[in-house]
Amino acid sequence: MDELSKPKKAKINSKWLRSPRIRAYVMARHGSECSFPGCGIQLYHGDQFFFGQIASIVSAVKHGPRYSPNSAAVSDTPDNYILLCPNHHAIIDRKPDIYTAEWLREARAEHLNKMLRALSIAGQPSVVMDERETISLAEAVKVWVDNKTNAAEEFWQVLFQKCPAVLGQLFPRSMFQLGSKCYVGGKSLNNKSGNLVDFVYSSPLTSNAVLMEIKTPVTKLLGRLYRGNAYSISDELSGSCVQVLNYKEQFLKEYHNLSANSTDQAFSAFNPKCVIVIGNISTEIVNPTQMKSFELFRSSVSGVEIVTYDELFEKVQSILEILGAES
Repeated sequence: MDELSKPKKAKINSKWLRSPRIRAYVMARHGSECSFPGCGIQLYHGDQFFFGQIASIVSAVKHGPRYSPNSAAVSDTPDNYILLCPNHHAIIDRKPDIYTAEWLREARAEHLNKMLRALSIAGQPSVVMDERETISLAEAVKVWVDNKTNAAEEFWQVLFQKCPAVLGQLFPRSMFQLGSKCYVGGKSLNNKSGNLVDFVYSSPLTSNAVLMEIKTPVTKLLGRLYRGNAYSISDELSGSCVQVLNYKEQFLKEYHNLSANSTDQAFSAFNPKCVIVIGNISTEIVNPTQMKSFELFRSSVSGVEIVTYDELFEKVQSILEILGAES
């Protein structure tokens, strides 16, 4: 067993919390970020001063927050520690009936998974496709089958650039890819902080634009179970909806300036549609309650169409099978 994983006899003011080695271990494991959902604040001020706090999920002290008769067995193990900012540390200890040990374990697991995904992205090549400028629908499907767990957004953006017809299957009418990483407005007076949407598609007949935001197949769709009968929506999905709607707002505000300065094919903005490609139903959603929660959410979001990767490529595969049957 790893030395850090061996349980130790519980003590008040445990040596774990005083040990620089243990502090470094917990900090590194959590990426030096607050693990409270939606916070993610970096816990360094400058290069030296660390203001994060290592909180216990269950207390070794009888009257401490989230104490139970079994606390002593786990209180001094690495899995009992969660890294938080001072504000969220105070919040969870003031309201242990809300922020239960189970809630904190789920929050910590979700945060550690996020750290692992970030590490896997850093270790991946930016593109594992060949250097051709275009690939066929059939080749795009093969890329999907071989890379369903690829967590790099850049990889999928390159795929959709090489085969624009994949995203084109989302539209009932003919559409073409107008561009990728397109500026849709939002710069300040000092020419900073502009908004870049992943893809813009346009109708060859009406020139109406469609704004598309691309995430990855492993981006979470749902959060934790809520009151036993529903699941919350993940921060990534809800944030993506707000993000693409913000792009739409900026696009409409600055349409005339954007269209006047465009050297490419003309485009219009008749209440442009917003689309998000995100997640994978077949690998994440495993029970009817999860499916119901997801479908209720995406059917209620006004002005945004949410499509998962497996749905998108299933549609592409169906088109290929139809074309094969007709040939």
